[in-house]
Amino acid sequence: MNSNNDQENETQKMKSEFNELSTSNLGSVNNKNCSYCNNPFTAEELCCKNCGLYNIMEGWSSENSDIDKFIKDTMYNEIEKARHRIYCQFKCLEWVPFGRFTNIKKIGEGGFAKVYSAMWNDGRLNYEKYCDWKKLDSKPIKVALKRLNGSQNISTDYLNGLKMDYDLLKFYGITKDPITNEFMTILRFAERGNLRDILSNNFNNMFWKEKINLLCNLSTYLKNSHEMGYIHKNFHSGNVFYNSSCKRYYIADYGIYGSASEQNSNNKIYGVLPYIAPEVLNGKPHTLSSDVYSFGIIMTELSSGKPPFYDKEHNAGLGLDICKGLRPEFGEDTPEIYKKLASRCMNANSNQRPTAIQLNKMLEFWKNSIDGKTYGYKEEKIKTAFENADIEIRDISIEKNPDAVYTSRIFTFSELSEPINSYYFYHKSCSYCGKSFIEEFWCEECDPYNIMEGWNSGDPNVDKFIKDTMYNASQKSQNKFLEWIPFDRFIDIELIGKGEYTEVYSATWIDGRSHYYKLDGNWRKSGSGHTRVVLKKLNSSQNISIKYLNELKKYYELNKSGLNFYGMSKNPKTEEFLLITEFANNGNLRNILSSNFNNIFWNDKIKLLYNLAIDLKNLHERKYFHKNLHSGNILQIHNGYTLRDSYNSGTFRKKVYYNVKRLQQRLLDNAYYILDFGLTGLACEQKDNIIYGVLPYIAPEVLNGESYTSLSDIYSFGIIMVELSSGKPPFYDRKHDSDLALDICKGLRPEFGKGPPEIYKKLAYRCMSVNLDHRPTANELYSILNDWHNYEIVGYKRKITKLMFEEADKEIPNISSLYSKNSGAICTSRKFTFSNMPKPVNSSIIASYLKDLPRELIDYKKISNNCSRCNKPFIEESWCKTCDPYCMINGWTSGSLEVDEFISNTIYKAGSESNSTFIEWVPFDRFANKELIGEGGFAQVYSATWIDGKSKYEKQNDENWIKLNFVPKKVVLKKLNESQDISAKFLNELKTHWKLNAKSYDSTLKFYGMTMDPKTKEFMMIIEFANKGSLSNILSKNFSNLLWKDKIKLLYFVTIDLKNLHELGYLHMDLHSGNILQNGEASYISDFGLSGPAGKQESQDKLYGVLPYIAPEVLNREPYTFSSDIYSFGIIMTELSSGKPPFHSREHDLSLALDICNGTRPEFGKDTPEIYKKLAYRCMNANSIQRPTVIELNEILKFWYISTNQNIMGDNEEKIRAIFKEADKKIPNVSISYEKDTKYVSRALSFDNLPKPINSPIITSYLNSEGLYRLI
Repeated sequence: MNSNNDQENETQKMKSEFNELSTSNLGSVNNKNCSYCNNPFTAEELCCKNCGLYNIMEGWSSENSDIDKFIKDTMYNEIEKARHRIYCQFKCLEWVPFGRFTNIKKIGEGGFAKVYSAMWNDGRLNYEKYCDWKKLDSKPIKVALKRLNGSQNISTDYLNGLKMDYDLLKFYGITKDPITNEFMTILRFAERGNLRDILSNNFNNMFWKEKINLLCNLSTYLKNSHEMGYIHKNFHSGNVFYNSSCKRYYIADYGIYGSASEQNSNNKIYGVLPYIAPEVLNGKPHTLSSDVYSFGIIMTELSSGKPPFYDKEHNAGLGLDICKGLRPEFGEDTPEIYKKLASRCMNANSNQRPTAIQLNKMLEFWKNSIDGKTYGYKEEKIKTAFENADIEIRDISIEKNPDAVYTSRIFTFSELSEPINSYYFYHKSCSYCGKSFIEEFWCEECDPYNIMEGWNSGDPNVDKFIKDTMYNASQKSQNKFLEWIPFDRFIDIELIGKGEYTEVYSATWIDGRSHYYKLDGNWRKSGSGHTRVVLKKLNSSQNISIKYLNELKKYYELNKSGLNFYGMSKNPKTEEFLLITEFANNGNLRNILSSNFNNIFWNDKIKLLYNLAIDLKNLHERKYFHKNLHSGNILQIHNGYTLRDSYNSGTFRKKVYYNVKRLQQRLLDNAYYILDFGLTGLACEQKDNIIYGVLPYIAPEVLNGESYTSLSDIYSFGIIMVELSSGKPPFYDRKHDSDLALDICKGLRPEFGKGPPEIYKKLAYRCMSVNLDHRPTANELYSILNDWHNYEIVGYKRKITKLMFEEADKEIPNISSLYSKNSGAICTSRKFTFSNMPKPVNSSIIASYLKDLPRELIDYKKISNNCSRCNKPFIEESWCKTCDPYCMINGWTSGSLEVDEFISNTIYKAGSESNSTFIEWVPFDRFANKELIGEGGFAQVYSATWIDGKSKYEKQNDENWIKLNFVPKKVVLKKLNESQDISAKFLNELKTHWKLNAKSYDSTLKFYGMTMDPKTKEFMMIIEFANKGSLSNILSKNFSNLLWKDKIKLLYFVTIDLKNLHELGYLHMDLHSGNILQNGEASYISDFGLSGPAGKQESQDKLYGVLPYIAPEVLNREPYTFSSDIYSFGIIMTELSSGKPPFHSREHDLSLALDICNGTRPEFGKDTPEIYKKLAYRCMNANSIQRPTVIELNEILKFWYISTNQNIMGDNEEKIRAIFKEADKKIPNVSISYEKDTKYVSRALSFDNLPKPINSPIITSYLNSEGLYRLI
């Protein structure tokens, strides 16, 4: 049979069938009711106006209710996404009459479908929404029609497959052959054909870079479908296509396989045999892993350019061979890493195949390596492997077996063997976890940092310790881990210190630390270089003890955020291990005090102790102790103070930076790190009954044989406090022996330097007390030192503390830092054994300092007042910490309980929510330069300079509040007439203004606080000063310079405030151009004097406001609504267009009110754009129900604002921009001359017997002009 003749005959047959179609088959739309809402619509209308696009082209039917529902469901879901958008474009799945296709040509046929190319005359439905929906012009497009054989009675399973295909690929629509009644899907036409065609025609022009990119695309599709729970089940190169518009490959035909009428038979296998997983051939169900097998087959096809098993008959024999391990051959010179990944995909054991997520991750890594987006040893190796494979051009001509069929078919196999792998499936295993490598030298789970197999420290426990840090870092996506560094990678080694158990060297690490970071799921190595480090040799560590190794592990955990612990090495001569740590360039605290004591002021000392306390607190919270805390293992590096190397703290602070200036040589704020916790004694012996350390710092109870506790660290901390005050090591003039230990137990303590504050000595003595109950915890130390070091914290006590330490600074130059050290005063860690030590006691001086515990460190004057809000006692003068976080001083009063409560509530709420926005009571004498700038019916407005400025506070982690810097500020004082006896109306204004302020602080005119005029006793609101004044003033002085984009921007900002107000449930009720203020580039609504909750409006005999802005229904005694504010907004729009106040030439009296109810509205300026006028008329509609909501207004004006003020490209944006730019040309022609008067202030009004509001003919004509709807 001649296939070409068959194809030509088939095409002619299709054409004749199409020509027989009558126009009645195209579907018609008659007058009918909407099936969603049951309202009528006409044949000319695209859809029911009420339901939008929910019933596109009513009247069509596929004659299959399931298909109809499927198509309408996709429309519904897409429309729902656009429901609340003011502007969007919309495309959906469509039902397309068969006669809308021409130039139909058969281009392919499979076991269950035929595929045609065709020209779709109408093209896709394309709608644009801008308030209303509009159908845009569509162009004819070339598509593929896939006829689903046997789909006259389409099965539920097959329909589910169609739904899956749509979810993933968004095909265009469905049609039906009217002759055969078989359904056809309408697909994107792939110009290059499928992947099999592409490989056949263009293989030698496809480089590995493109192949890996192709596989990345496919793995992404596969990953996404698997995450959605979809299995492809028929994945082969014949349904992989190239999308030229986005330059990506994609997978087609998800779940669509077999006959459309037979999808429930579980004993039949569908597909292209070489791509079907062996377990499926063996009768097991398809799984996600079965798709991965097919992916592996495609990988072989990409490497060779030949279809899999092209030379074999696709029958039961091939199925049997596949189950026995036969796989397609790779092309010559295919990189080994590629073969290994493909082989993993084709593994006979489905549980050992990678997931689609793992595949995607690996292929993305390869792609980035080839593109040069990642760098490092592995990346370079991958890039080179694929570049070398591109060199050869291969002959891919094949002699295809006539029975090698690459279209989907039905198979039924029986008695196939259990799937096995062939001999070439091999994987090296990881030494850490025992799992197979997924490529050379890389276990994905254990070796993200490219651990090179083969290194060995010589001690399996050390090896495991180092690899554990790498493994844990990879699991937590961290960048820090330990390395094993060969000793020959260090140069310039120099001995810099020696103790009884260790020797310390400085050295240069040639390679520097390896730095990795995780990006897009892949690890990337950043550059390293020569690094100066410390090598700490652990004496006698050839046979390192488990106990000491445990200390090393804790040491590592504690230094992740502190002094860097880089790794380990070994001295090849002595076989002793070395720790590699960060080099401390400024030495230890003892050396610094010795060389620079007179330049270290108390501010620096308190900061140092504060940061040491932070890390000691973190250490103790994790139930660990330091055990060897002294000034010799506190090292100084760079800028910022923090304590490091604290035994098992793990949550160390990052380096904190300060800027401390001093009169003499400036001591830079440096980072202090604690070193050598737990690492005392020989590495080969770690016994609990031996005392290690520097004697003066060891707590007396430990000297007496008791166990070490966290409070023993606190004792050492107290000794360091003494050392900081004197600049001299403790007991520098005595031999450190059993006699000193005996005296320490009897109460002897080092001497303080000259002049430390008594509170400092008292705290140090508490730390050094033999009574453990007297010693503060690390948490208490932190809290006290935080109060001391942070002078910005507000409060009486803080001021006293600051003065004490500043006074102590004056004594520092008088303290001699010279001393003669006893040769027996050894300040390095040693081993001690004492016996018969007496029970520790406090000296008389310590007892005198501690006799009144518990007491405040400072004997502040106490007052008995309780907080006026919660009635709890103050913790310092006039400050209840619970209720007054901003130091709201008890004693002020506004003179009104209601106002006091209102202000207190804002402070209290701000404190509980860690929010520094609140209202203040400000004494009137804190304002200067007061000047009357405006006066209305109910208020007078002044500008003034607030001398202190707005207080701003921040809440710290310790719950204290810091007051930030403030400067004098220009503000507005709004005096509320007759407010001596505060009214509910006035309180409403306060609450409304504050709620709006709190809701959107950055986009609202700020309400700072309140004061009172001491002469008139009238309250005044303190409000942000609007530097450009009110809108009415701006229009009066500067109208000719306002472009339309400026007007649109102003209106948009006003809708933001109005929207926030309405969302709070409040109405403005007095909106006019006099209370729209301009500050910088932003516009704000002010004057909420008439505002109130929408549901709480009382009936009144009088109206208040400015007559031209009051909605006609309100004039007619109907209650105020949200829509009434919208009316006022529309009047403001007319004012912006003309530059003149509304009805400026008329008296604001009963006659005007009558005309407003009869439809009279202010005039627009000359050449105002029609879309602008239409929107304004919608706002001024006499029917309040038909006015737009503030949300709709905001969205429309936002779109106009974006179109006129920003460079957003698009057809509608361009149209809007052009309309308003054209109107700008006419602005000079708009006359703004008029006689000004003072009637535009709010006042009381009263009207009776006004008619029911109606629209004028001009308003009605605009509201009925549907043509303008799409732009507003």
